[in-house]
Order: sequence, then structure tokens, then C-alpha cells
Amino acid sequence: MLTIGAVADVHSPKYLKLFREAMDTLDVSAIDLMFLAGDMIYKGRVEEMNNIIDILERKGVNCPIIAVFGNEEFEDRHEKIRRLCEGKIIFLDDESVVLNLKGLKVGIVGTKGSLDKPTTWQARNIPNIQQIYSERIKKVDNLLANLNSDVKILLMHYAPTYKTLKGEKTSIYPLLGSKKFEEVILRRRPDLVIHAHAHNGSEFASLNGIPVYNVSLPLTRKICIIKLKGARGLDAFISRG
Repeated sequence: MLTIGAVADVHSPKYLKLFREAMDTLDVSAIDLMFLAGDMIYKGRVEEMNNIIDILERKGVNCPIIAVFGNEEFEDRHEKIRRLCEGKIIFLDDESVVLNLKGLKVGIVGTKGSLDKPTTWQARNIPNIQQIYSERIKKVDNLLANLNSDVKILLMHYAPTYKTLKGEKTSIYPLLGSKKFEEVILRRRPDLVIHAHAHNGSEFASLNGIPVYNVSLPLTRKICIIKLKGARGLDAFISRG
């Protein structure tokens, strides 16, 4: 049994107190793997990662911590964030990693994800943003296809389906994620998909039996606990805590 802790959208310092309180209730001794699904800091404030790290370390989290960048970890700050978190948090930016945990090869593909409709700022400041989003979907598809592991997990910031956006205004669904990822998920069939970004969405949805979790802290008000039993294709069971 793998026990996974997942959280996102702390936007430190905005929800830092809530993050601290959520961590205080967590039994870290039972956590085998922890995910940070982006927007851990507020509008590019790299120094706020020190507060995130401090809370994780004070709580005694000693399992692997895997993260992706959100839209508020501005792209020109990525390398600075990586250096600050070196040896503590592994960031995946359209990348994959395989960890050996409890006798299982756990493969993780991490990405910011894509939007079906770029924001006004993105459209104005990133002329090729639609191409970037399209290419990212293809890259994630290839990463999942080539992942050699017992368990496959897709970790994202933006939503990969509109199903977990219920609760948000339907008019902004395309600004919160891309349902084009649904085709990738159904084709590659990861065992678990985790995302964030939708503060007012739904916590859980199923894509043809594939569990998708929205772990946005303003929505869940807690560290989400997901339990996975067995290797890929064997005795797989996922539950929420």
C-alpha cells in the first residue's frame, strides 16, 4: 500500500496559515510520497518557498517530495526555485521520474498542463502560447507512453478534464484547464491523475475508471491522502482520505 499526500495552491503567504494547519493534522510517518501540484507561492515570490520548506521540514516530512510549477511560479523564476529547493523537492517540468517505493517502481510524469483558452495576459505576452500548449499535450502523451514502471501517475497544475471543474463558472472552464488531456489519459491509462488550480471545483472525478483528484488547498482545506494498493494491472485500489 502506497500512501500519497498531495496539496497545491497555497499561494504563500495567502494560504500559508491554512497550509500549516493542514500539515499539523497530517501523520507524516504514514506518507510514502508527497506531491505539490503548483502555485505554492504567490505571484513569483520565490522567497516564499522558504516558508513552504520550513513547514515541511518542521513537520518531519522525509519521504520524496515531487512538485510541478503552477502559473504563479513564473517561468523566469523556475531555475531559482529549483536551486532553492535542491535536495529537498524535485520539480518536474514536462519531465518524468521513476522512484522505487515499497518494492514498486513508481513512475511520475509532471507538467504545468495546458489551457483550452489562454488567459488575456498569456495571449498578449506569449505569442506562441497556443502552440506551446498543443506541444505540451503531445509531450506528456509521449512521456506516459515511455514510462517504464509498475505504477504510473500524472501530476499537473491545470485541470486535465472539465469534470473536476464543476463548481466553477462554466464560462471559465477553458481558462482553468484542457479537456484535450482526457484523450491522453484514456489512451495511456495512468493509475492516478492529480491536479489543482480550480479553487472552487470538485475534489474528485473518474475518467472511465481512472481517478482524477483536484488537490487545491482552498477547495479541500486539507492535505489530500490517496492510497494505492498493488502494482499496475494487479490489485489496484485507490481511496481518498
